[in-house]
Amino acid sequence: MFQIGKGLSWLSGFASVIGTICIILMMLHVTADVTMRFLFNMPLPGTITIVAHYYMIVVVFIGLGVAERQSAHISVEVVTDLLPKAAQGVIAVLAGLITAGAFGLLMVRGWKEAMSKTAIGASIEQGSDMIPVWQSYWALPLGAGLMVMIAVYRVLVLLTGSECGLSENTDELETLHD
Repeated sequence: MFQIGKGLSWLSGFASVIGTICIILMMLHVTADVTMRFLFNMPLPGTITIVAHYYMIVVVFIGLGVAERQSAHISVEVVTDLLPKAAQGVIAVLAGLITAGAFGLLMVRGWKEAMSKTAIGASIEQGSDMIPVWQSYWALPLGAGLMVMIAVYRVLVLLTGSECGLSENTDELETLHD
């Protein structure tokens, strides 16, 4: 069980690297576009489409699993903190199952949409060019799938009492929760 958590941590870390690369590329792309536009009156073609349909989509959806691994999603524990530990465990399991179910549905629907867009080679017209965007549709099912795997893993860890193999930076988590 612990090794599964380590594998999920590795996948989540890889997703984090991809998201970071996309943020850096987006920053460089927009900076180059603005520079070219104002210094040479020659904006880079397709910047808006590429930023909106590639960089931002990947950053948002690939980051779902990263946030789930770090327990960084917003939670309000006003009532649950007052409950006994057993009740808190039951609520944590139910929350994990609901999360996995909701994002499982999102993953399946996103998969179908990605298959459809891939089949037709979806693209967007930008000026006189066609920019293919079908690739960006795969970010949703991949990110939601990673989140589902981590949520299910957390539920299994809670139910079995196994040691959790997910690597979490507890200093970051304490800062986020404070």
